[in-house]
Amino acid sequence: MIHRVIGLTGGIASGKSLVSRTLMRLGMGVIDADDIGHEIMMKDDSVRQEVVETFGEEVLKEGGEIDRVKLGRIVFSNLERRRALETILHPLIQAEMWRRVQESNGDMVLEVPLLIEKGEHERVDLVVVVYATREVQIQRLMRRDGMSRGEAIKRIDTQLPLEEKVSYAHYIINNNGHLEETEEQLFRFYQVIGGKETP
Repeated sequence: MIHRVIGLTGGIASGKSLVSRTLMRLGMGVIDADDIGHEIMMKDDSVRQEVVETFGEEVLKEGGEIDRVKLGRIVFSNLERRRALETILHPLIQAEMWRRVQESNGDMVLEVPLLIEKGEHERVDLVVVVYATREVQIQRLMRRDGMSRGEAIKRIDTQLPLEEKVSYAHYIINNNGHLEETEEQLFRFYQVIGGKETP
C-alpha cells in the first residue's frame, strides 16, 4: 500500500542523484524519471524512430543507439527542439512513472527534474527540492561534464530558477556544503517521513 509519494526535484547539478541514492540506502523506493526516459529511447523502436526523424541521424551512435550526449547538446541549445523532445518523451515517461508507483509498496520517491515545470508537483504528497547556489551549479557542471562556464550557464538557464522551485517545496535539502552535511539533513528527513510527522 502506498503511504506517500514524494516528489524530488532541483536544478541541474544541484545533487538530486546524490539525494536519491542516499534515500535508497535508507530503504526508500526511488523512481528516476531520467532513467525511464533512457530506457524508453533504448527499448522502444517507435520512439527511437521518431527521435531520428525529428533530430536527424547525427544523434545516433555507430551501433544505432541514440547518443544522449549529442542529443543533449542539440536540445539544450534550442528551446523549440527541446520542446519537441519533451513532446515525444514526457507523456511516456509520466505514464510509466505512475504505473510503477501504483505497483509499489510503501513511501516512494519520484526523482523528476521537471516536476514543477510539468505540473507533476500537484500529484505528489510532498515536494522536496535539492538546493545549491547558481555558482555551485556552474562549478559542478564544469567539473563533472567538462563544460565551459558559458555552456554551464546556458544549460542552467534552460530550467526554472532554483529559487522559484524552492517556493513550491515542503522540504528543502541544502546541498551547498560537504557530503556529511547533506546526509545529516537526509537522515532527519527520513526520520520525519518514517515517523509520519509533518516536515
